[in-house]
Amino acid sequence: MTKLNTLALISAVFVSTLATAQTAAPKKPATSHTANTPATNNAANPATPAMRTALPTTAEVDAYMKRSFGYDPGITWQIVNIRESAVPGIAEIIVSINRGEPNHLYFSAGAQVAFAGQLLPFGPNPFATTRATLQGVFGPTRGGENPPIQIVEFSDLQCPHCKAAQPVVEKLAADFPQVRFTFQQFPLPASLHPWAMKAAQYADCAGQMNKDAFWKYVDAIFENQGSIALATADDKLKELATANGLDAAKIAACAASPETDARIKKSLELGESLNVSQTPTVFINGRMVVGIGSIPYDGLKNLVQFEIDHAGK
Repeated sequence: MTKLNTLALISAVFVSTLATAQTAAPKKPATSHTANTPATNNAANPATPAMRTALPTTAEVDAYMKRSFGYDPGITWQIVNIRESAVPGIAEIIVSINRGEPNHLYFSAGAQVAFAGQLLPFGPNPFATTRATLQGVFGPTRGGENPPIQIVEFSDLQCPHCKAAQPVVEKLAADFPQVRFTFQQFPLPASLHPWAMKAAQYADCAGQMNKDAFWKYVDAIFENQGSIALATADDKLKELATANGLDAAKIAACAASPETDARIKKSLELGESLNVSQTPTVFINGRMVVGIGSIPYDGLKNLVQFEIDHAGK
């Protein structure tokens, strides 16, 4: 069976093969078919205690995956997160297959089924809750002082899709100078992107020290993705800092500090509270947009203008 057919089969089988979970999950590390990476297990939309959803444990989900796909040694997976969904009684399981973009599975224990996809805000003011949460953004910003809307990007500096999206975001910033753009660090797990966390730490410190230089530094990291490896990341990130007018020694010291770790953790938690699970994820006036680099620019520009016209709605 070809890899393409195998992945197609996975998508089809996901809909019906996950078995029921009988107990609520304690917060414990995730397991993986290929690596041990912690799952955050944070609820994206916490329910009241009386309404909490019984979540399967990471061990249970791993067992379900093995039962469904263990026949093929070419299929690997990582359990990224298990949390309550916005729908009462439905658990959300986020799984990366063969180190690819995460799949969202919505799991009903009572019905013993899962469906793949994404929940969509819907209603007369569908993005109000997300906009309220996004008031907590704290990353480097650029754009208008009194913006009609804000655009917030959750990004991973080792992510090739983020690199592809960067020129698009730059063009939007040039075409809509009245809009405020905010960059939030969202490094994916080390099993997927080994040096992403280190880059996030360095870039966070660049933003703390010189917000104007921050944007040049981010561009430089994206441009040099192919020449950065975990073993040499510190040296390369310091080299790029110096090249972009930053004090490399101060940046490196800051990157290793507990305060920086706390800021990155806070940014990750903010993204998780908004259901971010892949990068880049962009919010335009609270509207989640995934895969911004693959959207025709004219359509994307129309979307931004539409949200400006509907600011606060």
